[in-house]
Amino acid sequence: MPTNHILGIFDFQFFFFQGIRIRALILINPHNPLGDIYPEQLLKDCLDFAHRHKLHVIMDEIYMLSVYDDINFTSVLSLNQPDPERIHFMWGFSKDFAMCGIRVAILHTRNKEVRSALNQLASFHGCPVPIQFVLSQLIADREWIDKIFLPTSRQRLREAHQIIVDGLAALGIPVFRSSAGLFVWADFRKFLRTQTSEAEMELWWKLIDGKLYISPGIAFDCCEPGWFRLVFSDSADRIRLGMQCLKQCICYF
Repeated sequence: MPTNHILGIFDFQFFFFQGIRIRALILINPHNPLGDIYPEQLLKDCLDFAHRHKLHVIMDEIYMLSVYDDINFTSVLSLNQPDPERIHFMWGFSKDFAMCGIRVAILHTRNKEVRSALNQLASFHGCPVPIQFVLSQLIADREWIDKIFLPTSRQRLREAHQIIVDGLAALGIPVFRSSAGLFVWADFRKFLRTQTSEAEMELWWKLIDGKLYISPGIAFDCCEPGWFRLVFSDSADRIRLGMQCLKQCICYF
């Protein structure tokens, strides 16, 4: 993915004349909903870009341990950061450790002002002590995480990903090639009555009526109607059941 494809949207002269002040560059790596991974050089280019324009970089790596493809993942924390005071890293347990209900996250920042502001909010968003204890015991067992949990998780994600990609292909639905995350980005444009957001939502409600919940592209500010995100982090039987429901829904189009 070329750098200018990502950074070309930041036309500072345009925003300047519009009276808009850009303060931060927000990146999600691995990407949600695309499941793509930023190459190391692209990350460096993003950091240099932010440094030149004195922007903060907010890096969300909540899917960093859910890489199932044979591709290298580079964390922003491993890079030589041109402006460490403006780089802020986030990660949480809910995705990589299949703990959807455990709303515990981590923020790594060297910025004292950011830490001070977050400390003011900490008392309103504290993590219960029993959960702290469970999570501390979990991450303390690095051998189990590295040798059992993560390899098993990645293998299951790889297999589930292949099942849903094959199932969608059988229905004539192409997907964006992904390497990480718990979902695929699928092209449903040919099933839209018209190429509009209204038609996308109409299709979404028909899928809901068919007992199938997938996220429409409009939920991710997708500029092109007809793209949907399908989560596949489930058992093979349930994924195949979902494909059967989908087949029944789209047979009327």
